[in-house]
Amino acid sequence: MKLISLLSATLIGGSSAFAPAPINVQQRSSALAPMEMAAGGELYIDQNRRNLMNLILVGSAAVTVGGLGVPYILFFVPPGAGGGGGGVSAKNANGDDLFEKDYLETHKPGDHSLAQGLKGDATYLIVKDDGSLEDYGLNAVCTHLGCVVPWSAANNKFMCPCHGSQVSSREIYYYYYYFGRGIY
Repeated sequence: MKLISLLSATLIGGSSAFAPAPINVQQRSSALAPMEMAAGGELYIDQNRRNLMNLILVGSAAVTVGGLGVPYILFFVPPGAGGGGGGVSAKNANGDDLFEKDYLETHKPGDHSLAQGLKGDATYLIVKDDGSLEDYGLNAVCTHLGCVVPWSAANNKFMCPCHGSQVSSREIYYYYYYFGRGIY
């Protein structure tokens, strides 16, 4: 009970700090007299101050909306073409870089040979029918169970030994193109 009475006394005493102070009528009339004289008897509004406050209000709203809106809009803008770096060099079994000209001299069109790709993973380099390399390499590691998926030239398909799925290189290309990930 003492706590409640102490709390209420504190609140009532503290609220008097926000109450307006009483003003003597003579002081009030003398304080307003210069302003009334400058405005010709009307309430004077400082236009420069009003413009400044409007600029502050509009500026803070613009900063807030821009701070939230610009990242939101940029989320929907596709990334640029990137810069000069390009891809990662494929490597042979010994870890030496593979060069396209030398590689194409030793591999026939339609060939699917393994090389070292990103992080040393087994990656298929595919020679197209016109004798050039595909623009991509296919990661040969199964994403389900982690085994290396071999290319079956007789069936013209990749055949996973872990779970028995079969897919052609064209199907994998379209799956990457449309869904952005591999099948295996």
